[in-house]
Amino acid sequence: MASSEVRIVGGVVVTQNDQRRIIDDGEVAYDPLTGRITYVGEIRGLGGDIDAAGCVVLPGLTNGHTHSGMTPMRGYSDDGSLQGWLEAIREFEELMTYDDVRAGLRLALAEMIQTGTTSFADMFMWDATLLADVADAGMRVLASPAVFDYDAVGYPAANSGNGRDALDATERLATEFSSDPLVHIAFGPHAPYSCPPELLQDVARRAARLNLPVHIHLSETAREVDECRAAHGVTPIGLARRCGLFDNRVHVAHGVHATEQDCGILAAAGASVTHSPVSNLKLGAGIAPVAELLAAGVTVALGTDSVASNNSLDMFEEIKTGAIIHRGLHENPDVISAADVLDMATLHGASAIGCGASGRLVVGEAADIIVVSADTTRATPLTSPTSFLIYAANGQDVRDVVVAGRPLMRNRRLLTIDVAQARAQVAGTSARIRAQLAH
Repeated sequence: MASSEVRIVGGVVVTQNDQRRIIDDGEVAYDPLTGRITYVGEIRGLGGDIDAAGCVVLPGLTNGHTHSGMTPMRGYSDDGSLQGWLEAIREFEELMTYDDVRAGLRLALAEMIQTGTTSFADMFMWDATLLADVADAGMRVLASPAVFDYDAVGYPAANSGNGRDALDATERLATEFSSDPLVHIAFGPHAPYSCPPELLQDVARRAARLNLPVHIHLSETAREVDECRAAHGVTPIGLARRCGLFDNRVHVAHGVHATEQDCGILAAAGASVTHSPVSNLKLGAGIAPVAELLAAGVTVALGTDSVASNNSLDMFEEIKTGAIIHRGLHENPDVISAADVLDMATLHGASAIGCGASGRLVVGEAADIIVVSADTTRATPLTSPTSFLIYAANGQDVRDVVVAGRPLMRNRRLLTIDVAQARAQVAGTSARIRAQLAH
């Protein structure tokens, strides 16, 4: 044992490695200087730095799609039609100042850490200060500055820049953060219904020139698909291919109404898709064809979407929902296994967004580790640790979080963000903007 190692001992270790090995009384050790895992196996001896007895130790979770700055909109415009929701959220969003966005981001980071998420893909307003906030909090991010059209100003009260400015800013941020191990940049054209084909073609060329990924909403609703077919003769996924986006690495949000042909397009392009079951169900958008995507060979991640359409950033809710809705839809309990869904939240999610983590507990990989308490009534008896994680656990069970060998939460105490301050700021933002909109 190296003197610099930090040892997590005594828990049930769910490695998520190629053999899906589970170690009943195990140890995971890492070097805090390199941020890499140095040991995974049986307990090597007495002592240890973190006592994980009565806990499950697993890789940190990946949130494959969200909009972190939108936390002030939590609970706003619930239970309306999708179109009405979109209009209400856009009115709120246009009144958010830069400080509002920054406070919303900090609260989202706190919530994600507290519930076991260590990496996330995000489309919203981004600049160097906001990205530095993520790095300071200790999380990994694939950040995509949102673009709605060349002349559209996405966040007028926070930033006067239009879509052209956001595209140029994406290039600058990619250069500025090229050596940052936690921050990764992608182009973020919002969707084909908000970005014309010439803009998507422009993004395809820029992404190819800079070797950057693209993060985009595609085929989220049936209406979107119908309108795209009427205007362009193809589905949104087909239009993205026509515009050359799939000549690059593409990460698709939703794909709820992807056709069989679309699944083939995504698989051939090596694209990934984030399944956000709770958000899609809440908004009445539908249920993504995850079984068909997996059968086609598409990498599928799990995501929460924003709290405006979900109300929570707890990935354990997505894991359970994602495991059960397809069984009900297909009337077949074998259509998607529990292990498949845990993979989506860990190793497949990490692969999809590509932020330097592997989603596995393997020697030499990044030390992104969470410790989940299993000393509750809903974890007793602990017949199967994976069953507990998928069907019974929730974010409140997360006790410790480590990213790249840096502790972000210990014994449920967040170490990198002032949660009380973030909550107060976001509550103030929400009250102010709701009052503005009421007049």
